[in-house]
Amino acid sequence: MAKLKKRKDGRYQRKVTLSDGRQKIVYGRTLAELNAAEDALREQDHAGLQVGDHTLVGEWAKIWIDSYKTGLRASTLRMYRGSYNKHVMPVLGSMELQNVRSVHIRAVMRNIADKSESTQHKVLLTMKQLFATARQNNLILKDPTEGIKITPRQKPRRKAYLTREEAEQLLQAVTEPRARAFCALCIYCGLRKEEALGLRWSDIGPTSMVIVRGVTFPDGNLPDPRMELKNKASQRILPIPARLRTILEQTPHTSEYVVPSPSGEVMTSSCYERMWNTCVRPKVDYPIHAHMLRHTYATTLYHAGIDLRTAQQLLGHATIQMTAHIYTHLEAADSLTSVHQLNEFWDKSSQKVVNR
Repeated sequence: MAKLKKRKDGRYQRKVTLSDGRQKIVYGRTLAELNAAEDALREQDHAGLQVGDHTLVGEWAKIWIDSYKTGLRASTLRMYRGSYNKHVMPVLGSMELQNVRSVHIRAVMRNIADKSESTQHKVLLTMKQLFATARQNNLILKDPTEGIKITPRQKPRRKAYLTREEAEQLLQAVTEPRARAFCALCIYCGLRKEEALGLRWSDIGPTSMVIVRGVTFPDGNLPDPRMELKNKASQRILPIPARLRTILEQTPHTSEYVVPSPSGEVMTSSCYERMWNTCVRPKVDYPIHAHMLRHTYATTLYHAGIDLRTAQQLLGHATIQMTAHIYTHLEAADSLTSVHQLNEFWDKSSQKVVNR
């Protein structure tokens, strides 16, 4: 046991020798507090932690991005950078990693409690990965994000997809050729926005089309020249329904792209927004977005009796759980209509009762 010393200020101190030969001094107002400080220091030392490391959260964040987030899609990398820079850095950036506690993580989450659940999820995911990798590198002993959750938000249920009638009405109302082709590709083949914008006429055959590229906007407006798809499963071959074939035949071939900019080039983000806000959004009296059209395709697969595995391949989902999530919600909605069958059963049963 190292020699105990009492300081003039009344605190106790003890010099502790670490496994690498270095010595650290621990302090405590009482012997119990001093022993606890020594135990904590030895626990860190035995765990391989670099005791006394002063790496800041902001310093580690730069290393984390460069070492663990290379090769990500530009939009995903932008999500991590944005979540850290806007919400995490102002609170934790100047703190030492070893000093961050659960209360500090909660402070970050408290600041965004009024934000959407999606924003909260992204910020919490960023912090969880940031501190998990710091722990893996023996920079911290415990992960301060453990047990932290988001604040659920009460929000009105948004319309998730179009009914068959609404989809047909939309396609009749949208008359601008590029916008109509875009909507039809999403409704009849379930293309993501970036996949529809990246589709070329050469990708379309007599009965099917191949999805091999996507247009994203990592810098905010200009398209990424790499045109990478969201995941490996996104590259797929899709059958072309007769209704989509008719619309494509009516669409002018003014570019190598099916949905080009007015000049025939790949669309920029602002060009797409102008097309959508001018030619599509005003055609309905409810909020509408491109992913709603893709979700409409997913519901069509379900109601058409397409099995889960085939639906996963057609939608280009990376995991079958993503497809099952949609199907489960639709099954739950369908179960509510069973009340009509129950009422019909009881009505028929009551008619068989003979009054004496």
